[in-house]
Amino acid sequence: MSTALFPLPPQLPRPDLDDRVTMLEEWMGWMDPTWPGPPMPQPPVEPLLTIHRLIESSQIPIPPPSPQIIQLAYDNVKSLQQVFTLEDGSNNERVKAVEREIREAACRLEDVLEQAHLSNHHFLSQSHETLDGDFSMQVKEEIIFFTETVKKIMEQLGNASLPEEEDDGVVSSRIDQYFGLKKQRIIGLARELVWFKYYLTDYPYQDPERLVVIAVEGMAGIGKTTLVSGVYLDPFVVSHFKCRAFVSIGSTKYQLRRILLCIIAQINPRFDISRDVEFSDDEELSRYLYSCLKNRRYLIVVDDVWNTRVWDKLKRSFPDDRNKSRVIVTSRLYNVANHASTTYPHTMQFLDEEESWHLLREKVFGGEENSCPPQLEKAGREIAQKCQGLPLMIIALAKHLSQAKKTAEYWEKVAEKEHWDILAADEEMFEVLAPSYHHLPQHLKACFLYIGIIPQDYDIPASKLIKLWCAEGFLESNTTQELEHFATECLDRLEDANVVMLCDFRFSSFALTKTCKLHSAFLHLCMREAGQDKFFLVINSSGKQGIESQRRFSIHNNALFGIKDVRELMASVPNVRSLLCTGPHHPYPVPICLGCFSLLRVLDALTVRFYGFPIEAVELVQLRYLAFTYNGKLPASVSKLQNLHYLIVRQYLSILSSESHRWYLPMKIWNMQELRHLEVIGSDLPDPTSDTACLPNLSTLLGTSARSCTKEILARIPNLKKLGIQIRLAVDDADVEPLSCFDCLDELDQLTSLKCCLVNPNRGVQAVVSTTAPCVPIFPSNIIKLTLSGFEFPWEYMSAIAKLPNLVVLKLRCYAFQGQDWTTYEGEFLKLTFLLLEDIDLRYWTAHHSECFPNLQFLFIRHCYKLRRIPPRVGHNSSFLRMKLVDCSPCLVAFTKEEIMQKEEHVSRHIEIIVESSANDGSQTMTNAPGKFFYFQFSVYQENLVGPNLVEPNQS
Repeated sequence: MSTALFPLPPQLPRPDLDDRVTMLEEWMGWMDPTWPGPPMPQPPVEPLLTIHRLIESSQIPIPPPSPQIIQLAYDNVKSLQQVFTLEDGSNNERVKAVEREIREAACRLEDVLEQAHLSNHHFLSQSHETLDGDFSMQVKEEIIFFTETVKKIMEQLGNASLPEEEDDGVVSSRIDQYFGLKKQRIIGLARELVWFKYYLTDYPYQDPERLVVIAVEGMAGIGKTTLVSGVYLDPFVVSHFKCRAFVSIGSTKYQLRRILLCIIAQINPRFDISRDVEFSDDEELSRYLYSCLKNRRYLIVVDDVWNTRVWDKLKRSFPDDRNKSRVIVTSRLYNVANHASTTYPHTMQFLDEEESWHLLREKVFGGEENSCPPQLEKAGREIAQKCQGLPLMIIALAKHLSQAKKTAEYWEKVAEKEHWDILAADEEMFEVLAPSYHHLPQHLKACFLYIGIIPQDYDIPASKLIKLWCAEGFLESNTTQELEHFATECLDRLEDANVVMLCDFRFSSFALTKTCKLHSAFLHLCMREAGQDKFFLVINSSGKQGIESQRRFSIHNNALFGIKDVRELMASVPNVRSLLCTGPHHPYPVPICLGCFSLLRVLDALTVRFYGFPIEAVELVQLRYLAFTYNGKLPASVSKLQNLHYLIVRQYLSILSSESHRWYLPMKIWNMQELRHLEVIGSDLPDPTSDTACLPNLSTLLGTSARSCTKEILARIPNLKKLGIQIRLAVDDADVEPLSCFDCLDELDQLTSLKCCLVNPNRGVQAVVSTTAPCVPIFPSNIIKLTLSGFEFPWEYMSAIAKLPNLVVLKLRCYAFQGQDWTTYEGEFLKLTFLLLEDIDLRYWTAHHSECFPNLQFLFIRHCYKLRRIPPRVGHNSSFLRMKLVDCSPCLVAFTKEEIMQKEEHVSRHIEIIVESSANDGSQTMTNAPGKFFYFQFSVYQENLVGPNLVEPNQS
C-alpha cells in the first residue's frame, strides 16, 4: 500500500486519448471510499472555482466534452485541498514548487474551459449546436494533462519523508542562545518599557498577586522581541523575579518537548539535557517543569508563538501561587495573543518620524547624536520617513547605507525612489517577513497578494477590495450575503495576522467605511511572490519582462494606454483575467483596447474618463466586475453581460447640471439576474413592464434618486440590504414634498443600511422641512446604519431616530439637523456604536441621563466650529474606545483634554482622542495608557496620503 494520501493505481503504459480518459475514470475509482476528505475544508484556489462554476452553470450549457469528464477533473483537484491544508505555513522550496505546478496546470485547464464556455456562447447565439471537433479535442487534452499532473504530484507527496526530530545537540545549542541574550540600546520604546515594568511589578487591574499573562502582538519586524528582551534583561526586573526563562517558538512545526527542555535548562542550570530520556512523554516533562516553578516568583518569556495549541499545552506547566509571577507572550497573530493574554494584548506601534531617524542614524553612524554629517540629514530623514516606522525596514536600509557612498548626491537618490532595488537584495528582511505570508491559508494568500496591485502610499476602501475578491473568484459560498460576509472575515484575518494595515478603524462585520493598504515592506514581499507565481504584473513602463502568462494587469499610469507598444504588449497576453487602472485619475480619454481580452473577469477603470460608452465591453461576457467613469446613458446591450455581479458607473465633473442629464437605465437591466451591486450615478431603475421582472441577488443600490424608490420597483428587489438615495430640489420645486420616497421603504424587509442626501439649492434661504411638518420619516426598524445629509431637521425630531431598536451607526452630515440645541434622553440610542457629526451648526449638546449612548465606541466630530463641549457622560461607558475631533473649536478640544486627564474611570482602559487641524497641518493624539499615566504624540497630518482615485472624500 502506498503512503500517499489515497491509494494509487499500478503503473500503466501511455495509451491514446480516449483510453486515457477511461483510465483516469478508473484511477478515480482507486480512491479509498472511506477517506473522509480534509478535516477542515478550505476554499480551493481561484482556477478550481472557475471549473466548478462552469460545471454548475445554468446560464450556458457546458460544451463537449461531457460534464462528467470535467467533474472528474474537478473532483481530482478538490482532493488537493488536503495537501494545501497540511502544508500551510511551510516555506519549504519543494512545497512552493508543487504549489506553482498545481496552479500552472489548473490555470491551463481554466483557460481552455473558459474558452470553450465563451465559444459555446457565441455558437448558441448563432444557432450552432456544438463546438468543432478540434476544439473539443483540445479540451480533452488539457483535462488529461491536468489530471496526470495531479496524479504525479500525489505520488511525489506520498513518497516524501517527514522531517526528522531535533537531536539533543540541536536542542542544547538552542538553549545556549537564551543564556547568551545581550542587552542592546533600544530606540523608540521608552514608553513601552515603562509600561511593561509597571505591569510586571504592580499590575493595575484587580488581584495583582495572581499569575498574569501579558501578550504583545504586532507586525513582523516591529520590535516585539527587542522590547521583551529589553524588559527581560532590565536590572530591576532581574532582581524582582527569583527565576527567569526566555524561549522562542517560531513558525515551523513546534515540538513541545524542545520548548519544555529549553525552559527547564534556564530555570535549573544543573539540569542535564541528556536526562530527558528519564521522562516518558511530554506530560511528565511538563509536570517536572511545574514542580521546578512551584512556590517561586518567575518570569517566563514565550516569544514568537504562532498558534493557540502550543500555548494551551504550555500554560499547564505554569503554577499560580499568587506570588506575582508573570508570563510574557509575543506573537504576530492577534488571535493568538488575545487567546493567551489575561487582559487585552498590547499592540506594538510604529516608530514616529523622529524615532525612525534616530534608529537609522544609530545603525549607520553609531550612537553619537552629531555623528551624521549635516549635509546628509535631510535626505536621511526622508529615507527614514519612507520606512513607515518599521524598524526592520529601517535597519535593512541602514545596512545598505552604511556600506554605500556617504554623499549627499547618493542619499538624495535613495530618498527619491521606493527602495525596491535595495530591499530586493536584502534576503534577511524577507526571511523575517516571509513566515507571515507562508503561514496564511491558500485562499488568504491570494487575498493578500491582490492588495499588492495598489500603488505604494495609496489606500483602497475595504468595501471595494471585498467586491474585487468576490469577483476574482478567490472565495466561494452559497449566497451573495454569505460570500461578502466571508470576504469580510478574510480581511479580519489578514488584519489579525498583521500583514494588512487598516488606515481607518473598524468594529464589526458590516463595518464603517474604512481603507486598507500594505506596509511598504510587505508590498515588496507581495511584489516578489506575485512575480514568481505570475499572480499579477504592475505595468508602469513599456518593458516586456515577465509579461508572459500573466493573469492580471495593474496599470499605475493610465497615460501608458496612449503608447502603441504598451497596447500591443498587453494584447499579446489574451488570457488576462483582470485589468485594473490603479493610477491617478487621467483627465483625458485614452485608448483602451478591450476586444483582445475575451476572458476578462474584472475591469476597473474608474480612473479613466470615457466620453463614449466602451461598446467593446458588452462582448466581454465573462465580466463579473465592471467599473468606469462616464457621463452618458447606458445602452441596452449592457444586458449581454449575464455574469456581471458588480456594475459601477461614476461621473466626472461637468459644467452642466447633472440633474438635466438624469436617465433611466435600459429596461433590459431587469434581465441581469446575477447583479449584486448596482451603482450608476445619474440613472434610475425603470418601472418593470413584465410581471416576472426581478433582481433577486441585488443587495446594494446606490446613486439612485427618489424616482427609483416606488413600491413597484422596490418590490422587485426583495433582498436589497443597502440603499443610497440622492434627492435634488430644483429652485421651482418649493411645493414638492421631498420625503415621499421614504413611504415605500417598508417593501424592503432586508434593508439594513440607508444613505440619503438632499441637495437643496435654497439652503439658508428656505428650510426643506418646515416647523409644521409632521416629523422625521419613519425608518424601517431593521436599519443598522443610517446616513443623512442636507435635510435641516429640527433637533427635537431626533427622537424618531434615537428610538430605532437596531441602529448601530449614525452619520449626520451637512446640516442633516439644524439648530443650536440638542438634548438626549434616557432610553435613546441603546445600541449605537458609532456617531459622526459633520458640518453641523450645533452649539449646545446636553444629556438628561447619566447612561447616554451606553454602547458608544467611536465619536467623530468634524467641522463643527460652534460646538463647545460634549455631554460629560458621553464616552464614559466601558466600551468607548476613540474620539476624533477635526477642525473643531479650541474650547471643545480643551474641554475634551480636561475630561480624559481628570476622570478616574478612564484609567483602567485604553481610550484614544485624536485632534486634527487643517490650520496648522498637524494632529495630536491623547491617550490614557494603563497605569495612571498619559502620553501625547504629535505627528504631521497629511490628507494627500489617501490616493484620490481609490477612496472618496468624506467617507469615514
